[in-house]
Amino acid sequence: MNIQLVAVIQTYPWQCMECKTCIICRDPFDEDKMLFCDECDRGYHSFCVGLKQIPVGRWTCDMCGMCASCLRRSPGEGSASRWKHEYTKPRDGAEAQFLQTLCSACSRLFRSGNFCPVCLKVYRNDESDLPMVCCDMCDRWVHTDCDGINEKEYAQLAKTKSKYSCVLCRGEREERMDSFHRKNRNKNS
Repeated sequence: MNIQLVAVIQTYPWQCMECKTCIICRDPFDEDKMLFCDECDRGYHSFCVGLKQIPVGRWTCDMCGMCASCLRRSPGEGSASRWKHEYTKPRDGAEAQFLQTLCSACSRLFRSGNFCPVCLKVYRNDESDLPMVCCDMCDRWVHTDCDGINEKEYAQLAKTKSKYSCVLCRGEREERMDSFHRKNRNKNS
């Protein structure tokens, strides 16, 4: 168990695998249909949460689910909505690494490449509440706060139309998702 999970299970009457009951129906039976939340380790029967089968990969219960981008506590509209778990794209034989849990709407934006590559928060093309700049090297949009650009520097970039290289292209931060918007970087390689 990881440290975060241990901290969570200390906040409620946790049950071991042999004693685990479904949080919804309180039934300990049908162990083959029992799934466990990756955030809190509570047990749920797949049929009690409206699933026909045990999902592959991560699963988050409704008590723990929260979108890492918009902070919604619901995965989407309707009872069929499920949390989307985003992973790195495996390369060179490495395993995919878990990145974040998103609601359905934010997952669609993330998978289409509409996210800041530093904080991984999604953006909608019509948003203007958080200033962003487009990197001339990798063609990705980065929040100014994520790259330490203050208002004065942002205004200067907009005014002069000077070339901008993001914190990732400058090698000052580690790349977590490098499979999106690489067209300009690939040209320079």
